[in-house]
Amino acid sequence: MARSLNQLIIRHKQNAETHKCDVSEDDYKRFESSRKLLERLSEIENCTFSVLDMDKNIYLLKSTKFKRMLGYVNPGDIENDDLELFHRIIHPDDLPFVMETENEAYMFYKNLPASEKKDYKLVYDFRVKNASGIYMRFIHQFIVLEQDKSGKSWLALIVTDLIAERATNDKPQRRMINIRSGKLYLFNNDDGINSGTLLTKRETEILGLIAQGLDSRDISDRLFISVNTVNNHRQNILSKTRSENTTQALLYAKRIGII
Repeated sequence: MARSLNQLIIRHKQNAETHKCDVSEDDYKRFESSRKLLERLSEIENCTFSVLDMDKNIYLLKSTKFKRMLGYVNPGDIENDDLELFHRIIHPDDLPFVMETENEAYMFYKNLPASEKKDYKLVYDFRVKNASGIYMRFIHQFIVLEQDKSGKSWLALIVTDLIAERATNDKPQRRMINIRSGKLYLFNNDDGINSGTLLTKRETEILGLIAQGLDSRDISDRLFISVNTVNNHRQNILSKTRSENTTQALLYAKRIGII
């Protein structure tokens, strides 16, 4: 990482502490209906929903499902809102990545025009140690949910999915995606992807057919290309999404809006 972990953590705290919004009690009351909906969604979806109040730097909604996924079932195992405790169970190689990602994303959102803040989604993954000492890989999606009276980011929705119960040593990845266009921003040079979308048009088409349950032979017949070509595209998809299998690739692609 370009900066030391200590510098990244200090900057992270400064961003959180200095971000103040022009909101009133009426704004919080209006959020209540959204909170109830998100709580219900969190109960039926295989992921967790959190809402971060960037003005007070607290969670207005924090699912306990994330703790249960990790096996931390006792109240004292890990506190939801204690970031220092949470940072201790993130893989030490991934913590600087997480801090840098969130710091750079903060500045990216801060510099966006108010009318565009809800048009972007930050997606990044990292490893977290469970109660048995095994690292699991999770993927975060972060979007601006509500803005204050001046257009500043106020509430952020964070959706967390489990990607792998036993994480590999693959480098974590991150994307800043324009939800409307699907184009990538900010972290484009991380893995040699300089512009445009993560997958080519053909790779996206093939991944969509895989999602429908078609195998390589079926896709070959559908697209009038050889099975070898289909398999080459499949390998490229796994490589670009840094997935071990198509199930992981499909989940990742769905979360970043490719399919």
